Amino acid sequence: MTFVALSALEYVVPANVITVAFSAARVNQELAKEGISFPFSNRFWASNWPTGKSPLPGYIIHLIPTIVIIIAPHRRWLILSSWTSRDNPLQVINFAIVVGLFWLRWRRPDIERPFKVWWPVAIFFLAASTFLLVATFLRPANRIGDTPPLPYWLYCIVGIAVLLFGVIYWAGWRVVPRWLGYELVPQKEVLSDGTVVTLSTYKKIQ
Repeated sequence: MTFVALSALEYVVPANVITVAFSAARVNQELAKEGISFPFSNRFWASNWPTGKSPLPGYIIHLIPTIVIIIAPHRRWLILSSWTSRDNPLQVINFAIVVGLFWLRWRRPDIERPFKVWWPVAIFFLAASTFLLVATFLRPANRIGDTPPLPYWLYCIVGIAVLLFGVIYWAGWRVVPRWLGYELVPQKEVLSDGTVVTLSTYKKIQ
C-alpha cells in the first residue's frame, strides 16, 4: 500500500515504476508456473526463492528495465515512450479478446456461459479498441507528439515489434519442434517452497 500511495504523487516516478515492477514480478512468476518457456529453468523463475514468500526471481526479470527507467538520462521522454509503447500491444490484445468473444458467440452458441456480456457493451469495446489502434498512427498537430526527440510513430512500431517477438518466441518452442518431429510433454512438479510448476520436455513423435 505504501508503494501505491507514493505512486499517486505526480512527480514520484520511481515509486510508480516500483509499484508496476512489484505486480509484474507476480505476473512473471505465474507465466513460469504455467509452463511458458523461460531461459535456464522454470523451477527458478517460478519459485519464491530465497525467502519462500515472495517471487524475487520474477522481480529480477523486471529489474533491469526498471533500473534503466529510474536512472537513465532524459527520463521524461524515456518514461513517456515506455508507457505509450505498452498501450499499443494492450489495445491489440483487447481487440483480439472482443473479436474472440464474437467468434465464440457465432461458432459455439451452445456453450454454457455463467455470464454473458451485453452486446452493446462488446460492440462499444470493439469500436474503442479499433479507434485507439488507428489513432496511434495518426500524425499529431505538432507533427512531433509527446516524446520528442523521438518520432510520434516510434512507440507504435516498438509495441508491435514486441508482440511479433512474442509470437516468434512462442513458435520457437511450440511450433518448430513439432516440425522437427518432437512434441511438448508437460509435467507438474512441486518445488521445495510448495510452488507447483509446469515443466515441459520434448519427446520424439513415434
